[in-house]
Amino acid sequence: MSEREDLLDNAEGETHGGSSGGGMAASAGNAAADANAAANAAGGASAGAAIAQTARHDAKMAWWREARVGLFIHWGLYSLPGGIWKGQEVQASYAEHLMLRAQIPIREYERIADDFRAERFDAKMWASTASKAGFKYLIFTAKHHDGFAMYDSDVSDYNIVSRTPFSRDPLLELAEACRDEGVKLCVYYSHAMDWHHPDSQGNTWDYPGNIGAYDEVASWLGDEDKRTRYERYLHTFALPQVKELLEKYGLIGLVWFDCGHKLTAEQGAAFTEQVRQVQPDCLINRRVWKEPYGDYGNTSDNQPHVRVPRDDWESIATLNDSWGYKATDHNWKPAETVLRQMIDVVSLGGNFVINVGPMGDGSFDPKSLELLEQIGAWLRLNGEAVYGTKRSPLGKPPWGRCTIKGSDLYLHVFDWPQHGRLVVPGLRSRVVKAYLLADAEREALPVRRIGEEDIVIDVPPEPPASPIPVIAVEVEGECDANPVRRLYPDEYPNVFGAFDADISGPALRYDTGKKDRDNLIGWSSADDEAAWAFRACEPGSYNAVVTCGAEASDLGEAKWEITVASMLSGREIARVAGPIRHTGGLYQFDSCAIGSITIHVAGEYVMKVRASAIPDGASLSLKQIVLERDSVSDAAGG
Repeated sequence: MSEREDLLDNAEGETHGGSSGGGMAASAGNAAADANAAANAAGGASAGAAIAQTARHDAKMAWWREARVGLFIHWGLYSLPGGIWKGQEVQASYAEHLMLRAQIPIREYERIADDFRAERFDAKMWASTASKAGFKYLIFTAKHHDGFAMYDSDVSDYNIVSRTPFSRDPLLELAEACRDEGVKLCVYYSHAMDWHHPDSQGNTWDYPGNIGAYDEVASWLGDEDKRTRYERYLHTFALPQVKELLEKYGLIGLVWFDCGHKLTAEQGAAFTEQVRQVQPDCLINRRVWKEPYGDYGNTSDNQPHVRVPRDDWESIATLNDSWGYKATDHNWKPAETVLRQMIDVVSLGGNFVINVGPMGDGSFDPKSLELLEQIGAWLRLNGEAVYGTKRSPLGKPPWGRCTIKGSDLYLHVFDWPQHGRLVVPGLRSRVVKAYLLADAEREALPVRRIGEEDIVIDVPPEPPASPIPVIAVEVEGECDANPVRRLYPDEYPNVFGAFDADISGPALRYDTGKKDRDNLIGWSSADDEAAWAFRACEPGSYNAVVTCGAEASDLGEAKWEITVASMLSGREIARVAGPIRHTGGLYQFDSCAIGSITIHVAGEYVMKVRASAIPDGASLSLKQIVLERDSVSDAAGG
């Protein structure tokens, strides 16, 4: 993705706070935030009113929390050219940005509608495909940034019914089809930006006086002409379209707004109020503005590495790169990659939405259908471990992820143990039974305890045929678990990733979390620090290996310093340091052994890393720290 497209849709920084699992404290949940907001708005409402507000919110969120997985559909005029304009591929990662990236004049872009016949559109097939793939809700792009309404809008005749030879309302047909299939219908609406409207944002080639696509809010607030015209667009066009969407198509599960960071807080609130007035139980995503707006949080687009923004949150991902159909985009993710990302999100308590960009004729391309079938096959077998589950109570295991529902744990095994021993970390509860979810007979697997907080499940040497096997573990009563991650003496590498760290310092921050951006950046001060909690179940020595990037003409005496201290007493038990070397750039990562850390007593510890003697102008990035068992030191007695 280009930096500019990243700014357009994902520059809200919405995922870079909170907790990513591994035992660190999570940020305040949106239910509590809503309750507090309600109390504040009422000038100090009673505790009873705040509790009632929370209860109403929980009731409203119930279907969404049960669903866990949904389908996003990006379909519009841009789907017909599929990223090609006048015979040339437009350099844009997202095909739905065709109009902006190619600077297509409105009158030329409108002509796409003349050929938009959508002869293979079949709402029943769309809804049936979503249902068979295991998706519980479907988000349809009612209007994207190009301003063309993919429904029968009374507000504007720039819509699919009035302007195309197709001349049908796909949203009306989809509403009926989704009801028949038991899939919750939701709509996407680009409220902040409309490249067709003369008073909106983005289109400065037809309307030079407009707000630019990448302009910050502060840049136009003081411009009376831009501000006044933009307010006119919002109140005479965008808000009325949202109102009609909620009035014409029955119950809508949620309205998925986009680019809310391009609005003021008051403007975002106006859209929130509009939805609440028409359908009070309709959910609103965070991108209606910024934190703390909306009923749930969003990550950035295609962000496999996340920090949990709220108790309720959602991650969205494409099967290839583009959201809208792009004829030249063949960078398909394997189904197992998509499933792993989905499971990772659900294990952190989030929802996962997978996108398909239908072709201009209304059909799903064959590769998308193939991947959806593979995802659906896995969910048909293992959906019990996804639907209605909650965040893992265990520290992140190195072999996969965990979800929980009631007193049942579900172990999603990414890397099957060749030695036949699956160590389940942090589980204090008594195990009633463990079995492979794919086993129709649910034959019990042998389980034994290896301490107060860990168990071992004996598994077959060969994994089941499923791409990601799931082991169900029934425990007695309410699950009692330790969320601090376990240090593995052998069997698996102990990888402490950047997004699992708690960080502090004047400039240190998480990178975007997108592909190859799962690192910390802005490391430029001795006060910058990253910390991870872990639990050692036995004494041992470990080599600390740092993977980092460094950019500086001369790093001088700069060093990485790693300390380990007891969580109970705070006493430092180990300290190692090693030089920071120039790697060729922030994203030219290199691994370097820093030293050996010896843990003499089993217990819970905090590992911290700092950089000392960083010269002015130097820039560092940290990807991970790995603790590898030091067999030589162990043999020598530490």
